[in-house]
Amino acid sequence: MKHRISLRSLLIGINLVVLLLPVAGIQLMRLYESALVRQTESALIAQAAFVAAFYRSLILEEGTQNWLAVTRPRPKNSPRSTRGWLPQPPTLDLATSPTLPPLPDGIKSSAANLFATRVGKRLMPVLKDAQLTTLAGIRVVDPWGVIIASTGNDAGLSIVDSQEISAALSGLPVSTIRQKNERVEVTTLGSISRTSRIRVFVATPILLHDRLVGAVMLSRTPPSIIQALYAKRWLLLQGLALLIVLVVVMSLLTFRLIARPIQRLADQTTKIALGEITAAQSRLSPEFLKPRTVEIARLQHAISNMADALEQRANHLQEFSRHVSHEFKTPIASIRAAIEVLQDHGKTMDSEQHQRFLTNITDDALRLHRLTQRLMDLTKAGIGAPALTHVSVHKIVQQLAPQFDAQLTVINLTEDTLVKTNESALSAALETLFENAIEHGASEVKLWLHDFPSEKDNQICLLIEDNGSGISTGNKDRIFEPFFTTRRESGGTGLGLTIARTLVRQAQGELCLVNELPTTFQITLAAAD
Repeated sequence: MKHRISLRSLLIGINLVVLLLPVAGIQLMRLYESALVRQTESALIAQAAFVAAFYRSLILEEGTQNWLAVTRPRPKNSPRSTRGWLPQPPTLDLATSPTLPPLPDGIKSSAANLFATRVGKRLMPVLKDAQLTTLAGIRVVDPWGVIIASTGNDAGLSIVDSQEISAALSGLPVSTIRQKNERVEVTTLGSISRTSRIRVFVATPILLHDRLVGAVMLSRTPPSIIQALYAKRWLLLQGLALLIVLVVVMSLLTFRLIARPIQRLADQTTKIALGEITAAQSRLSPEFLKPRTVEIARLQHAISNMADALEQRANHLQEFSRHVSHEFKTPIASIRAAIEVLQDHGKTMDSEQHQRFLTNITDDALRLHRLTQRLMDLTKAGIGAPALTHVSVHKIVQQLAPQFDAQLTVINLTEDTLVKTNESALSAALETLFENAIEHGASEVKLWLHDFPSEKDNQICLLIEDNGSGISTGNKDRIFEPFFTTRRESGGTGLGLTIARTLVRQAQGELCLVNELPTTFQITLAAAD
């Protein structure tokens, strides 16, 4: 049998997948937004390096006798490299990097150096021309934090108090995320990045011949997630198509594993109810082995077992009805014939003939009474699920002994012989067996405990032997059939052993014939725990 999963696990798995899809989408969007911020930071770092290099070249063109006076010693915190390489990797992450307030406005300052201002004026047209392509705001400050070149209108203002410039003038490159001063509403996708609520800042020191000559700070709004998604719209449409395919596959999987087997079971049950197929044919169907979930497989087995039981009961009821009809017809026909004779010829009969017909009617009526009583006993024996308790077999036999005191002999049965059974069912079964033995001419009935081999220590075996007329070899396979009897002429109903076996089975045991002459029956019961 192939491995089956539980229906609960299947439904939990499907729901988790459905739950994880939006969660994973949100996380991917967040990661992608961080990647956009980091991409913007990397671009600004590269631009800052070019601006710093260009500024250094302009300073050198102005002459060393002028710029040395407007520099500061190299800060102790500034990075050094023996090989000349000073890479500045991006560090910003939306998940971990704090979002600072908007950049404070610059303050007026009279400390700008004439030499630095002259170099800044040469640099400023280049910065504004580059801004048309890079869209980045650029500010270059002198070693004291005064803006000497800018893409805006803030040249001459001091921004030394800003976190970025303060860190850069101390020798450390820094990247930050700040809130924008205001949010601009736009209607075109080409400028949709301006709607972002944050702005990326990158500041780096400018060093020349081991001297600090200033710092450069760049800022830009990163591309918004909407703009990035629009740029990747075709790829997203492919992802959406893949998601739709995944949902369809999950739906088909759910239908195949749950809805389809249930529908097949409903159709199968309907056919069984209409008698189109038997339970055996249903169980052998190739569809029977297809369920992949534990619960549906159990349901299918339960339905098939129920169909088996119903089929067996229907067959038994049909056979039982046929036997009952036959058994009742004979005495009823005899009674009707005797009554008709008495009605037609009763006045002309002598007293002896009249009495003989009355006796026949009485005997047939008694036979019908015994047959009806036995049928009631058989019905009671097969009804209900008995309660099982620990019962002493010796106690039950002692209670029955007064009825069969002259015939019953008990051997090696002690009070500690305990079985797990239903006491009333076992008592009725033993009583029926004893009565059946006496009805068949037994003058002695022996009951003893039989020892099982060691591998069957969890069972107890009782043997009932009588010295009656015995059972012929040809009849031994039919003695438990309802209405089978060799004593029909003397009032036998053929239900005694059938009732006895039904009672033993209700007592959670088994009754079988082990010897024909002397007649010996065996009752097997579960030993008490």
